Amino acid sequence: MKTNIGFDGRTFLTEAEWNCYIRRKPVRYIKKSKPELCEICGEPSTPGNPLQNAHIIGFTIGVTRLGLTPEFLDGDANIVAGHRKQCNARAELGLADACSRLRQIGVTELPEYLPDETLEAWHSRGSSAD
Repeated sequence: MKTNIGFDGRTFLTEAEWNCYIRRKPVRYIKKSKPELCEICGEPSTPGNPLQNAHIIGFTIGVTRLGLTPEFLDGDANIVAGHRKQCNARAELGLADACSRLRQIGVTELPEYLPDETLEAWHSRGSSAD
């Protein structure tokens, strides 16, 4: 039996998938190789502060609040290299900025099953024509 069959390139989880993942977040499988310099501060890795892959839209907001697939979240467009100690956390967007980023990459609507707070944040960021 093959595992990790993916999400067929979908951006969003189905409601049934989302209901499963809000009980327990999925595992991360990042394949993007890291550059030599931090994409947040521009400095190289050090022995005490190595570079790590950082999610721009993190798994907590991405899965539980926005219903995004793990495949989307682990995709190259959502990953930057950041130092483990400070830059990794600085790379991650909050809910409002994550909504703005989704609009920037062409997302025009969110699934209706998402929490009211998420849908309100989405609508408060205006239309994709903004």
